[in-house]
Amino acid sequence: MLWQPSGASCRSTFRNDRRPTTFDKKILLWAGRFKKEEDIPALLSSEVIKAAASRVRIKICYITMALTLLGCLVMIISGKQAAGRDDTLLRMNTEKKAMWRAEAETELEAAAMKAQ
Repeated sequence: MLWQPSGASCRSTFRNDRRPTTFDKKILLWAGRFKKEEDIPALLSSEVIKAAASRVRIKICYITMALTLLGCLVMIISGKQAAGRDDTLLRMNTEKKAMWRAEAETELEAAAMKAQ
C-alpha cells in the first residue's frame, strides 16, 4: 500500500490557490460571495471561484428565461392587435403583388407606345 499524507496536509498541498482577476472579482461580487471588492482576499481557491461562476451563470439563465417569456407575451399581444386591425401577411402580400402587376402593366403600355 502506498503512503498517504494526512488529510490536513493533503488539502493544503492540492488547494490550488490563485489570485483572482478583475473579472473573477466581479463574478464574486455578483454572486454575493463578498459585499465589497476590498473584502476579497488576495488568494482564493479555484472551487470558490467556480462556485461563484456557476451561481452567476444560473442567475443569467433565469434572467434570459424571464426576458424570453416577456418577449413571447409581447409578440402574442402585438399579433392579436394586428389581427384585429386586419394587418395580416396575406393581405400585405396580395397588395404588394397587385402593385407589382400594375407597375408591370404600365411598363408594358409605355413600351408599346414607344414601339408605335
